[in-house]
Amino acid sequence: MRTHALLVGVILGLIPFASRAQEPVPDKTVVLTFDDAVKSHLSYVAPMLKEYGFGATFFVCHLWMNDTENFMSWEDIATLHKMGFEIGNHSWTHPNFAEPEAAARIAGEMALVENELGKVGVPKPVSFAWTGNGFGPEALQRLRKLGYKFARRGMQPEVPYGKLEPGPLYEPRQNDPLLIPTSRDGYPDCTLEDIKRVVEQARDGRIAVLQFHGVPDVAHPWVHTPPEKFREYMQYLHDGGYHVIAMRDVEKYIPAALPKDPMIEVRYPAIEPSKMKLPQEVTATRADLPFWLDNMLVQHAYSVDEAAEVCWMSPQEIGEQAGKLGIVPGTTKPSSRHNRVRVLPYPGGRHPRIGFLEGAIDPLRGTKASAFLPWKGGGYVVVDLPEAIFSNLGLTYLAHTHVPTIWNEQNVVIENVDWTRDPKGGLRLDQTLPNGVRFGSSITPDKAGADMELWLENGTKEPLTGMRTQICVMLKGAPGFNALTQERKTYDSTAAAVGSEDGKRFICVAFDRCGRSWGNEDVPCIHADPILPDAAPGERVSLKGRLWFYQGSNIERELRRVTSKLKMKPVKP
Repeated sequence: MRTHALLVGVILGLIPFASRAQEPVPDKTVVLTFDDAVKSHLSYVAPMLKEYGFGATFFVCHLWMNDTENFMSWEDIATLHKMGFEIGNHSWTHPNFAEPEAAARIAGEMALVENELGKVGVPKPVSFAWTGNGFGPEALQRLRKLGYKFARRGMQPEVPYGKLEPGPLYEPRQNDPLLIPTSRDGYPDCTLEDIKRVVEQARDGRIAVLQFHGVPDVAHPWVHTPPEKFREYMQYLHDGGYHVIAMRDVEKYIPAALPKDPMIEVRYPAIEPSKMKLPQEVTATRADLPFWLDNMLVQHAYSVDEAAEVCWMSPQEIGEQAGKLGIVPGTTKPSSRHNRVRVLPYPGGRHPRIGFLEGAIDPLRGTKASAFLPWKGGGYVVVDLPEAIFSNLGLTYLAHTHVPTIWNEQNVVIENVDWTRDPKGGLRLDQTLPNGVRFGSSITPDKAGADMELWLENGTKEPLTGMRTQICVMLKGAPGFNALTQERKTYDSTAAAVGSEDGKRFICVAFDRCGRSWGNEDVPCIHADPILPDAAPGERVSLKGRLWFYQGSNIERELRRVTSKLKMKPVKP
């Protein structure tokens, strides 16, 4: 783990920021930032800043938005944007990104905010504020990959939390632009003299960065700034001729090559290695490393680098572990075993899609199973069983991050649950959601494919109705079937199929009570999406499905043959 973090740090320090000339920083430059989407940002702060002609960045977060009395709506935030202020990202649930567990889902946290902003006409942010001022190497690496240009941290670790001392000023030639330090927090005990002590140092290439929350902040009084004090601060900056800007406006002061900031290797707040929380998938992989290394390096032909990403180890560590286990990367195994199609848990890490990646961020591997084609060099398909479950409650489950689920709206994180492997080669899934709804699936392989089951148990006190599901068969890993097109795809009322380039081989999927069969050419994938029967409280409902491989010339007849044999009937959505 430490090796991985150090490698990340070295790499990050070498990435160029942009190809452009650096401008000198004017003396008296101050960056104003406001966190958490507090209601007073629109009602009090923004009008005052417009009065003084100041720029500012408002970092918005969903966590407290259900408190509509004290926090802004997305429409309120759009109004700030229309007033000319920068809208920055402050994540969806405001986790501690010093924890690797939270760092692993930063892409989804950011995307949920970006998507909601997009709905109200606010462009994708380029600035981010570290939540709770916590940061670490893993989150920093991922944030940079997401294309964010600027990120503000706190005064820590230079100034211990709670100390009434000035923080470091931002020096573009020394500080990484994704670790811009706060120079002063506008907490309740802050005074005009404290502000003066900081902003008067904004010279010789240094920028003062001020961090505020609500003005006032009724819901969070420990970070409250009294309005009368805030007026004093702004009046002083105005009268003193300070250049007050938003975070995005510092871009022209940043050198073309990133400075070698030692802070990129720091974790704040510090966490003892024994208490560090890793992502569930990483923990599960390390706990059963022989299986997963064989699964990745041999079965799925992962590169050593890809396996290292899944395990959060260095490539060298992966090579050493594989050597000890006698696993030789790049070797292949037959696509069937004991006269059955080979079915394995998908290892994750490598995205199972080719395109439309923005529609499946941070995919959970637990619902995804690989079925290996029975033909030489056929590769594998990844079945997401299920990809999604809708109900009268809303989007009840989603096996990745895209549109908000009912749990996203409640700021609840749904963790991955891996498959249970059957000794006979099958897989079983059993997962319980926070409201008591339990669902699961199974895949049982045979000579021609695999039988599938999807079930749900209503653990709530109210009926569940309208339970549309999505069962996605992703084709990225199946050469000859993964063209980004709708050509060679066949859909009927209960089944879907995709043909090989020569039109002689087919991958097929079908489900009873199918409400829609379709495919997405950008992924690419095919679907046979069933609708579960309504479930009374305590009732369990289930449906049968089938994934199979067909070699022949009449795919329409083959689909009818199998769905008729299995007595599959469609239903209207």
